[in-house]
Amino acid sequence: MSGVLESFRRSRFFQGVKRRGSPTAEWAWFRFRGGLHYARAGHVLRKRTLERYLASTDEPALHIGAGPVSIPGWLNTDYVSGDVFLDLSRPLPFPDGTFKYVFGEHVIEHLPEAVGFALMKEIRRVLRPGGVLRFTTPELPKLIAIYEDRNPVIKRDEYGRWLDQITAKENRTAAQILNNFMREWGHRFIYDEEDLTRKLLDAGFEKVVRCEPGESEHERLRGLERHGPEWENAAEAMCLEATTPA
Repeated sequence: MSGVLESFRRSRFFQGVKRRGSPTAEWAWFRFRGGLHYARAGHVLRKRTLERYLASTDEPALHIGAGPVSIPGWLNTDYVSGDVFLDLSRPLPFPDGTFKYVFGEHVIEHLPEAVGFALMKEIRRVLRPGGVLRFTTPELPKLIAIYEDRNPVIKRDEYGRWLDQITAKENRTAAQILNNFMREWGHRFIYDEEDLTRKLLDAGFEKVVRCEPGESEHERLRGLERHGPEWENAAEAMCLEATTPA
């Protein structure tokens, strides 16, 4: 079924509709796929999957916005794929203190600011005392550094050519690069370290620390990032880990 759906998405008909009605067509497609995933892995089936998962581990770990990435030993969740259906714009369907770890890579920026903060509070609720949330998300100062062609990881022209390939849009000028990044893929709010740290503390976390991609003082949180080519997170993202009071 997934192959048939992807073939339809790539068809001339769908791409023509997308060009005339973007982003409406992509949003409708996203909602349609979410409905299919909910039928396969939502509500009752999600509850059964959660029960089996919790019985299998002493340190349950929740992967949100997993997309096509499945981390072994984690409960991988997403709106359109993963072990179970999960709509991050709604309260999380898990009891208080369920998980030891939560990880989300390139997901929080796809939610409106208020919805993102509500999710942070929900994650705080479902984490155990001393539990840890790890967010990897685009960082506004790094994107500004690309715009100003002073990013230490990648030159602006090189980044623009890379964006050309994945957006099918022209990215020759600094303004095109920044605007296309901000508006592609359903981005809604891009954080900097100060803003995201403040929100996490306001959501009830006790401590927030910054890490490099793939690195953590917690063994379970090392080497998790899978988004894009190896250089991408270093060039445009930050990793923050927030711990609940013990």
